[in-house]
Amino acid sequence: MTAIPGAALAVLAAAYDDYRLITPPEQQTPAGAADYAAQYLLSSGYTIRPDLEPVRDAA
Repeated sequence: MTAIPGAALAVLAAAYDDYRLITPPEQQTPAGAADYAAQYLLSSGYTIRPDLEPVRDAA
């Protein structure tokens, strides 16, 4: 599994904080927060792409 760069984590944290501040609590959803985070990542120059091979936990 690839580690998430610290700068990307900072963008995600900022996105989540803004989402909580801007979106009324009764309208907040996990999907809404994820969408907001994705928009922040894209506007910060990150590329969002699916993994070519799924990562599976060793059992």
